[in-house]
Amino acid sequence: MADFVISPLVEHLVSFALEKIEEEVKLVKDVKQDVGKLKRRLRSIQALLKDAERKQIESDSIRDWLSNLEEISFGMDDVLDGWNTDILKAQIAKQEGEDDESVSDPNKKVCLPVLSSCFRFKPVLKQVLDHREIAKKVQDLNKELDAILKETSELGIVATAVEQSQQQKASQSLLKPKLTTSLDPKKTHGRDEVKETLIGKLLCESSHGENVELISIVGTGGLGKTTLAQLAFNDERIETSFNKRIWVCVSEPFEQDKIANVIIEGFTGEKASVTTLDALLRCIRDMVKEQKFLLVLDDVWTKEHEDWRQLEHALRHGGAGSRILVTTRNQEVAIMMKAETRMIPLDLLSDECCWLIIKQLAVEGRGRDQAKVAELEEIGREIARKCKGLPLYATTLGSLLCFKETKSEWKGILDDKLWQSQKDFAPFLLSYYDLSLSERCCLSYCSIFPKDYMIERDRLIGMWMSQGHFSSGREGKEHFKSLCMRSLFQDIQKSEYGKVYCKMHDIVHDFVQYLTKGKFSVINVDDVGGEKELLENVRHLTIIREIDFSGFSVLKFNEKNRENMRSLIVKSSGGDEFSFSALPASYQKFPNCSHLRTLGLANICCEKLPESITAMRHLRYLDLSDNTELRELPESLCDLCNLQTLKLDGCRRLKRLPKDIAKLVNLKNLYIRRCGLEGLPKGIRKLRSLEKLDWFVIPSKEKREEYFDVGDFNELKCLQYQESLVITPAGNLENTDEAKKINLENMEDLVSLEIELGNDNSDPQHQMTILEALKPHPNLEILAIQDHPTCSPKWLTSLAHLKHLSLWHCVNCEILPPLGKLLPSLESLKIWSWESVKKVGHELLGIEEGKRKHPSQSSFVSFPKLKRLRFDFMDEWKEWEGSIPEDGSLQVMPSLRSLHLSGCAKLEGLPDFLRMIRLPTLSIYRCEILKQGCQKGTGKEWLKISHIPNIQIDLTYVQRDGVWVQEDDVISRYLSFPVVSIDCLLHCNFSFKIFNYICIIANLTLTPHKHPKIS
Repeated sequence: MADFVISPLVEHLVSFALEKIEEEVKLVKDVKQDVGKLKRRLRSIQALLKDAERKQIESDSIRDWLSNLEEISFGMDDVLDGWNTDILKAQIAKQEGEDDESVSDPNKKVCLPVLSSCFRFKPVLKQVLDHREIAKKVQDLNKELDAILKETSELGIVATAVEQSQQQKASQSLLKPKLTTSLDPKKTHGRDEVKETLIGKLLCESSHGENVELISIVGTGGLGKTTLAQLAFNDERIETSFNKRIWVCVSEPFEQDKIANVIIEGFTGEKASVTTLDALLRCIRDMVKEQKFLLVLDDVWTKEHEDWRQLEHALRHGGAGSRILVTTRNQEVAIMMKAETRMIPLDLLSDECCWLIIKQLAVEGRGRDQAKVAELEEIGREIARKCKGLPLYATTLGSLLCFKETKSEWKGILDDKLWQSQKDFAPFLLSYYDLSLSERCCLSYCSIFPKDYMIERDRLIGMWMSQGHFSSGREGKEHFKSLCMRSLFQDIQKSEYGKVYCKMHDIVHDFVQYLTKGKFSVINVDDVGGEKELLENVRHLTIIREIDFSGFSVLKFNEKNRENMRSLIVKSSGGDEFSFSALPASYQKFPNCSHLRTLGLANICCEKLPESITAMRHLRYLDLSDNTELRELPESLCDLCNLQTLKLDGCRRLKRLPKDIAKLVNLKNLYIRRCGLEGLPKGIRKLRSLEKLDWFVIPSKEKREEYFDVGDFNELKCLQYQESLVITPAGNLENTDEAKKINLENMEDLVSLEIELGNDNSDPQHQMTILEALKPHPNLEILAIQDHPTCSPKWLTSLAHLKHLSLWHCVNCEILPPLGKLLPSLESLKIWSWESVKKVGHELLGIEEGKRKHPSQSSFVSFPKLKRLRFDFMDEWKEWEGSIPEDGSLQVMPSLRSLHLSGCAKLEGLPDFLRMIRLPTLSIYRCEILKQGCQKGTGKEWLKISHIPNIQIDLTYVQRDGVWVQEDDVISRYLSFPVVSIDCLLHCNFSFKIFNYICIIANLTLTPHKHPKIS
């Protein structure tokens, strides 16, 4: 198996070494001649790599040569990085001395220079670097490289032109015209008929009289089984026909407890409170009884009926019309799951359909003239024949060809030798070789994630950067975008909080593992039987821990592992019952790998940072997020001067950051959201490389002297490129000048902003003034305002791109802002705890009082794109007015999919315009007066909502698929079972009346009000 990743990785390391030699090694005494030799040898090797990369496909000897070169290159990287660290520490020590001297002169401004200017302190640096040891290492490297170079003529490796440096290519990529490549989700070339067949099977009545039916999609990898399932899952007809839709990525192995947990979380929105498989299955059984659900089990491999039997039995209790959709590569799996009679076999696409996919991606919308398109089509159809009928191949090749303008370039793809030598992965290798050097390294690094893993973009970029593949977050986003455009990432999603996620297709994941050949390893320690010794060539390790930490000790690290390891990620499910501190001391060192660049210890119940971490001088990425018991960080953490990313988000007991944080001069990303911080340390102002600060804590007036001054925010110039920010408590800002120093208006890349004004006792007028001064850039898409003042800010009208708005807790405002007119792109609106609002009228829709038309237009649409509307804890709200004319001159919320009302105890009615909306789902919770008004036939609000197919009151469906469900029917269903599990009762969605009645019949004494699921 060819190890394709060695060549680009070695070239990357060689380029890095040449840069560092220019900067640093020349400072070492008495090694000038040896350094000159080292540079010449490195340039010679760099010229050989392109030829070696292609020839390794057919030559084991060249692959071995590259492997030896890789070993030397990593060693060289460690040596150079060690020198760089010594230089940087000397610089920091000198700067600290200057800071001490400046105390007596407050007007003397001292700031820590960035790394590129650190060499002005030559006398100090000579003291650090004047060692014979360094000269000896340079000589040793020369000898090793001499031996490597002598082998090249024997192997037939010839020099070629050196590719552009990483920095040159990165800077050019930022100047490239922006290009997008994606398939129209509505165009399903060759799959239109089968898509309608699938939707028909999901919606039709059971032919066997069963409540729950299984349907399977069967076909080889890359045929589009998952894509077809997604198209059906997201179809509007399906969305409105099922109470619950749950998607589970199964893959190998078939782990019942994990699948059960995902199903429970899909039903309740929360992780299960029970852990044993029996308890999980009981909860599922009782949850599904009153639900018409659609469950997709994607990518099932197991053929063992015993793996499926218990889960199947629990799911069979689902409501009438429920469906389980299974995708699998093997027909035997469908037979085992009893889905063979409702099986949809996927055939290979025709060459014509493959060409249409390629054409859509590579030709359409590119502005090419017809003559050129006709010229390319002949070659394109030949390429389509090489897709073997697989849409995944067609998509990959189409995404590649969109970057090729000429006939000769398309012909080059068609005639490439890879079609003969690498038949299975040829389309991916062609795309891989077309990537830049650093993009190839980034793609191969994704082997560190398990299959079907949902990858968070910013986290991935931080990990890439820690391996040295680029130097800034902006470059990282370009790399991510490039891999998405080439269809190497899929299922791109953006959350309501602005986070971007993606996945890799299973076959693409197989491809990147093929590229890396054992350099990456993913191990689930819960599944390891006995001891497991790691392979010596593993450099990047992911440890998955789902049950407890005891499995961690089965991994055996030898000295070669400790020396080689560059990445170590511990992926944990957490849980208060597990404690990291309970591990033996030897395993808390993780396992003292001194050359680590990337370390992930999120959610491992860590109470104290392991001391061994502060000795990891090469470390660039440290993830300690969601360690809720972590209370402090040692000052020695600040000795990690190479650290670029520090993730502490979710460490809610962490009260302070280290005061010497200014020593982290390379820090680019600091994640501290949901920490318990009172303020940021003063040293933050010296972090001139900081690109992301997700949570800006404003200290109270009494503690201003202890913490970072808002006035210094402007000096952190790189923050203007970040995409999300929380400001809390903004009410602590003293005046508008302070607020404007945060400079939100110039943050063009800011997508998500949350402003927590805080301090209920402050002057509402002061809060309003501060809020007006915190004007964001018009590009903003997500906004949350907590502790809302008396009225909305004027700048709200400028947010034409705003999609999600949350307005939390307003004490003094009696009227809602005219959002229907102000925000034409709004898709989601949440209004929470507006304590003084008694009436919601036409003002919310953007219509002047007393009018039924928009004042300046004959036809007006209020909230044209709004899909989700939610009101919570509106204690004084009584009236919701909303009558509109029936002549079509005014439309209200035509796209609304969900309306949720919770904790509105005094609300008496619903607006008339609901009658004219095709609303699929209405949810009412703890609204006692409104609940009575919504009774079928007798309630005064019934005519307004009778057309809504799915109505849920107090967590129980009273109307499903347009059919009214009697409460007595719900009770009788639960009482028909001889045994009622307490665990299951606590997870069931029904009202307190039903819960209490069942408890009385079962002779149980419980306190349901203590559980959040019981109303």
